[in-house]
Amino acid sequence: MLLRCAILGSLALAAVASMAQASNSELERELLRELHKMPPPATLPLPETLACYERLGKIAQFAPLPIQSEPAQCATVDLVRLDRVLMPDRTAVAVNPPPVLLCSMAEAVAEFIRDDIGPAAASLGAPLAAVAEVDAYSCRGRNNIPGAKLSEHGKGNAIDISAIKLRNGGTFKLTDAQVARPFREQMRTLACARFTTVLGPGSDGYHEEHIHLDLSQRSHGYRICQWDVRDPAPVADAVPLPRPRPAALIATQHRK
Repeated sequence: MLLRCAILGSLALAAVASMAQASNSELERELLRELHKMPPPATLPLPETLACYERLGKIAQFAPLPIQSEPAQCATVDLVRLDRVLMPDRTAVAVNPPPVLLCSMAEAVAEFIRDDIGPAAASLGAPLAAVAEVDAYSCRGRNNIPGAKLSEHGKGNAIDISAIKLRNGGTFKLTDAQVARPFREQMRTLACARFTTVLGPGSDGYHEEHIHLDLSQRSHGYRICQWDVRDPAPVADAVPLPRPRPAALIATQHRK
């Protein structure tokens, strides 16, 4: 359906161009000028997208979404909604709420949940049941700052993850210093090996409550891994009680 829309748009442009060549009417020339001002119809990289759908379908439940053409700076053609990830034991891990991502990013996230988070979460006492995400495809500047450079979220190439839930009901925030440090360290190592950008606590002040993951392409293969695995804050010492008054002073006060 997406490919059909793109082809029809291209044929419409070709038809109008042919009309303008065959006639000198001012109306047709004006129409042609207006069409040339418009961006070309979106084209779908059909073989690559279908190959991604096929790979993703083996490890996840997902739904392809229509071409996103507006806003223009966030236009993209192969967005999908990632609903659940199929684990090696054939159980399904939900992603709540289901993120909208580029198919390639959805594939990376599904592999991360299936091959990395699942085995690591077992150390917390039960199999993985769900992953909580904070943000995915969103047409905005970096860190939600107006006028900032377009975020990878605006391309469908990023996801923010806040917590995981186990089948026994336990919920663990990835940024919570009370969660077992070995687990959080393992998650940082695995995330930084799979994604080109990992931002968490201590990175820039905008990722203290969640972990940002994306597949941004940079020159020379440069990667960013900024996630401080913090220890719990020290417990304040108990406030000392006042020293007891001397017995002689107490006896004097009673005689008065």
